[in-house]
Amino acid sequence: MTSPPSTTLQTARSLRQPGHSPGLVDGLRLLLPFARFGAGRYAAAAVLALAGTAAQLLPYWAVYDALRAFVAGRFTTETVARDVVVALVGVVAMAGLLGVSTWMSHRAAFATLEHLRLRIGQRLGEVSLGYLTRRRSGEVQRVLNDDVERLESFLAHAVPDLVSALGVLLGTTAWLVLVDVRMGLVALSVVAVSVPMMIVGVSIGSEKTEAHSRAMSRMNGSVVELIRGIPVVRTFHRGDTVFVETADAIREATGFQAAWGRQLVPVYTAFYTLLTSNVVVIVPAGLWWWTRGTLSTADLLFFLVVGLGYTASVMKLMQLTVQLGRLGLGAALITELDAAPVLPQPQEPAVLGEPAIELDGVRFAHRDFDGRACLALETVTLRVPPRTMTALVGPSGAGKSTLAKLVCRFWDVDSGSVRVSGVDVRNLTHSQLMGQIALVLQETFLFDDTVAANLRLGRPDATDEQVRAAAKAARADEFVQALPEGYGTRIGERGARLSGGERQRLSIARALLKDAPIVVLDEATAFVDPENEAALQDALAELVRGRTLLVVAHRLSTIVGADQIVVLDAGQVVETGRHDDLVAAGGLYARLWAAFEDSGTGRDTDMTRESDDDPARVVSRLVGVTS
Repeated sequence: MTSPPSTTLQTARSLRQPGHSPGLVDGLRLLLPFARFGAGRYAAAAVLALAGTAAQLLPYWAVYDALRAFVAGRFTTETVARDVVVALVGVVAMAGLLGVSTWMSHRAAFATLEHLRLRIGQRLGEVSLGYLTRRRSGEVQRVLNDDVERLESFLAHAVPDLVSALGVLLGTTAWLVLVDVRMGLVALSVVAVSVPMMIVGVSIGSEKTEAHSRAMSRMNGSVVELIRGIPVVRTFHRGDTVFVETADAIREATGFQAAWGRQLVPVYTAFYTLLTSNVVVIVPAGLWWWTRGTLSTADLLFFLVVGLGYTASVMKLMQLTVQLGRLGLGAALITELDAAPVLPQPQEPAVLGEPAIELDGVRFAHRDFDGRACLALETVTLRVPPRTMTALVGPSGAGKSTLAKLVCRFWDVDSGSVRVSGVDVRNLTHSQLMGQIALVLQETFLFDDTVAANLRLGRPDATDEQVRAAAKAARADEFVQALPEGYGTRIGERGARLSGGERQRLSIARALLKDAPIVVLDEATAFVDPENEAALQDALAELVRGRTLLVVAHRLSTIVGADQIVVLDAGQVVETGRHDDLVAAGGLYARLWAAFEDSGTGRDTDMTRESDDDPARVVSRLVGVTS
């Protein structure tokens, strides 16, 4: 399936604006492009549904023919047998044709949903993280799960149902008028009166669709966040207050649906009442003309049989129209997500130089949910030479982690350039850039899969021996072997069955297995307990050995041996140098160091004279292996 056309994307974006909601035309405009994947099957399903509709009218024709024969006095066994056969053929043909039509449309629909989910999943792996961070995870989850699943209702059912309902309505209307124009118009009058009520109901529903979607998105997002935060909520015993946001979102969604229902009940009640009141006009009109001899008994009976069920197809069309309007907004969300702008990549890989990192005049701003910019980095220039270690330090919010993630091209800079191995990251293919960098973050993400599968993320073709060697180097093999199924053990969502230190060691093993020449380290030991820290330090020593290292430092004791310390403040580089020189300069780094020592972390510790067994010395050695 190709990218959505620009007109479809414009429609989708306009419907995402407050006060805009999809009607029938907009709904079809947004939904029909999804049917292009498997268009042949959908077309065949429509043709079969049309044939099934024609077969559906055969039993009515058989009844009409039998009535005429009975009234005319030529009702014989042969006539009955013929009409029974025609009716049976019609019933069997209708069931068979509509069944095959529905089967074909379902096959095509499920193939479309599979293709769409895979496509959006691939797209999410190529978009800027800024696009995703401006959206609540509940909204994205709802699009991928609920909205995509609802497309099945349109793709699998709307094609045969819409064709069938329209075919029955048009075919029956033509038939009623051909039998008797007057009675045909009487039957049609009920539809003419009730349709305006249907239009009013659909209009009210369309106006509320966007607000309903926002309420449901807020509720879904809040519930997802609450579930993910349950451990924190229970730890602080604050479920009563934290649940307020979720409870408010649930009450808002519930209240909205109740108010929406109260507004629509009178309209739809009037519609359904009018639509089912055709007996009130057909019976008197038919008897009036029958008593005057201008309407035959057979035709009167025909209208009592066929005319009274005439409006069922109108009701079905009403339901489909409402459904299309509601599906339209979901299609708008899917279309917008499917068309999310990807980070552009070159067609051919670049020629790489030495594993260095360079930033030249980099400016970058984060953008919130409403698109408002918040400046993170301003004219940042620095160089990390090959096989050296550079540490980024500074107050919270200085831009350290943002800078590290720009090196990995989580976002594109607003101005300036970021170069890895001598090439602007925008001129590197994603696979080439990620082949150069191993990234270890504070917050380790592990999938609900086996240990081996998580380690192979960076190197899918790694052998079992290579996987275990990386785990051994990361000091993870011992605890992995103790798991119930060793490397085949599933570790739960986000690695929930492991401790924080064990998860971090697996992330380091994953980076070791990748064997990239550059390591970007958002300090892995920042929030790890002392029992696990020694093992992590040894693991990190293996990871950074002989590689170019850019580390975001939170514990200043870990970076005193760095080749270069870059001090950031309010998104700008304010100092650069080695530890001793920066302390002597008396600037921001000296104040941070003094605060670090006063905090007790570095008290009574002479950073230049620890023994080799001192943990702080071990840390400074492992991150300063090139010094």
